[in-house]
Amino acid sequence: MTVPNAVELTTIAGRIIALLRQELGSSQAALAGKLTWDRSLLARIESGRNTATIDNIFELEEVYVAGGLLAEHGDLVTLTAYVVKEAMRRGLRVVVGKSERPEGQESMEVATLDRIVARVVDDWLVDLRAEPEPEPPKKRRR
Repeated sequence: MTVPNAVELTTIAGRIIALLRQELGSSQAALAGKLTWDRSLLARIESGRNTATIDNIFELEEVYVAGGLLAEHGDLVTLTAYVVKEAMRRGLRVVVGKSERPEGQESMEVATLDRIVARVVDDWLVDLRAEPEPEPPKKRRR
């Protein structure tokens, strides 16, 4: 089935995982070694050819939390949801599973998706690293 302007959920998650890995300054081989995975598994997840399992996501979140890129478990899913929402707002259709595409259509959609992922992840990291605003002083009752 051909779905115009479609991006696959596995591709979105993979792009986020890759961008966070790069933010850590880690190669695929180094991160895969830290996770005790084969590098090719990480490469397939990042490219969207493999779907990350719950176990994979949990392990990745452990590394990203330790690296200061996520605050807690579940943030990778939240970040993915933000990207999905922004992609849909921009007219992309998010699909689960593989979809057929006419020749040449993928590059435009993936380039758009990469820009969306970069912007959402950058905003996420800025918010995560921002100093919390101090609470205003409480008024005393007289």
